[in-house]
Amino acid sequence: MKLRATLAASITTFAWFLSGCGMMGGDFAAYSGAPGEFGATQGGVQDMTLARSLVEEGRVPPAEAFLPEAMFSEHDLPLTGAPCDTLLCLRGAMGVAPDAAGDPAAWVQIGMSSTVNPETFERPTQTIVATVDVSGSMGWGYPNGTTAGGISHVLLHAIVDRLGEGDRFALVTFGSSSRVVLPLTSAADRDRIRAAIDALHEDGSTDMESGMRTAYPIAVSAVGTTGAVRVMVLSDYNPNVGATTPSEFQRLAQEGAAEGVGLTLFGLGLGLSPAVMSAMSEIRGANAFSLVSPDDVEPLMEDSWPWMVSPIAYDLRVKLQTAAGFRLAASYGFPGNAGDAEASLEVATVFLSRRKGAMLVQLRPVEGGPFETSAATLSLDYTTVDGTPMTESLAVHYDGQALDEGGRYLPQPGLARTVALALLVSGMREAAERYGTDRAAAVAMLEAARERYASDIAGMADEAMDAELDFADALLALMRAGAPQGNFYGE
Repeated sequence: MKLRATLAASITTFAWFLSGCGMMGGDFAAYSGAPGEFGATQGGVQDMTLARSLVEEGRVPPAEAFLPEAMFSEHDLPLTGAPCDTLLCLRGAMGVAPDAAGDPAAWVQIGMSSTVNPETFERPTQTIVATVDVSGSMGWGYPNGTTAGGISHVLLHAIVDRLGEGDRFALVTFGSSSRVVLPLTSAADRDRIRAAIDALHEDGSTDMESGMRTAYPIAVSAVGTTGAVRVMVLSDYNPNVGATTPSEFQRLAQEGAAEGVGLTLFGLGLGLSPAVMSAMSEIRGANAFSLVSPDDVEPLMEDSWPWMVSPIAYDLRVKLQTAAGFRLAASYGFPGNAGDAEASLEVATVFLSRRKGAMLVQLRPVEGGPFETSAATLSLDYTTVDGTPMTESLAVHYDGQALDEGGRYLPQPGLARTVALALLVSGMREAAERYGTDRAAAVAMLEAARERYASDIAGMADEAMDAELDFADALLALMRAGAPQGNFYGE
């Protein structure tokens, strides 16, 4: 079977849902609720689907499948802090623990919370223009099977099931060409919409550009008629007709965002271009998710609907400034270069998340100075959907508290989990990089990362963390057996 690409690793940073557009949003100023009930997480694709799927198939994943931000996005990594009384609140924690080499290091986790109350949240009405790949690679001849076409069929019905009478839905297909299968239709007319979905069938190659150029005018015409307008593209993302480069797709999405239209990409099965997915989901108005089986649809919708279509803030910037005498040693899911004194992240649009994700930065004292003066200043700036600018700052520090037998002082459970996950996924990536040229070295690297992780999570009693140990064991078994290494496009 041909293995086409799936980009299942997050292409942004810690775990805010990154997307949205100027026309989106509800009356968030009216929301109030228990602080910290929801997180705010950024990201394009929010999972490790590619890596996990390849391991299940008996293949060693490529190094690109292992990213800290993708691992973080699959876990709930909250930080506690002072009561939150604004839409978004900054969270931070600092501690000390050995790095992958066993040397002492200071660690800073950055997170977010929101005061939005999930019990009273009401999403804005939606116009959704579903733009569906019907090319041969999708397998539309088996709409009830496990092909990308089968996943699309289940996903489209799941979306329609969650729409209300105030919403609208249109259906565009693209294969060798594009066509409007269903014009804008009230979501109340469910039988008509479902019939159009059920009638989808195969039609040639993958001219995604044609599909998007057909979908966006429909979406733009709906701006102002509902609270939000969004194009949803469903494909195995291996375009071979029309625009095929990231920059061309990015321009189409940017033009749509400027008109007030958001974009959600669904990469289906094992077939999507990482470069195209990355370029499109990093811009304002786009987020992305990957699904490899029809069984993945319901968990995704339960976890992400309606948050995936409901932005709460724009133009967010998070900055970390080290204290004098300290510099960045490494960053995990946060832009930053070793040796710098500061790092910052900019996010076009913020969505809510059921999980509280994480960003992580490792610091070192300059010229071997003491860790007892470790400190950093965090700052947060964003604009609410009604245009109000907001700012917040927070200082984190380590004051020389006693370390445990493993050389750790990690004051919050979320920080301990995040450090453990970061070192594990980084070890997996390094082992996968080496696997193609030196399998023995790759096995040794992964064994060391696995043992460190087992030590880090001892006593946590966390099923989600335990599952990652099982994943590491499965990957290690494949490497020891000399299993073939999968990639984004190989056989």
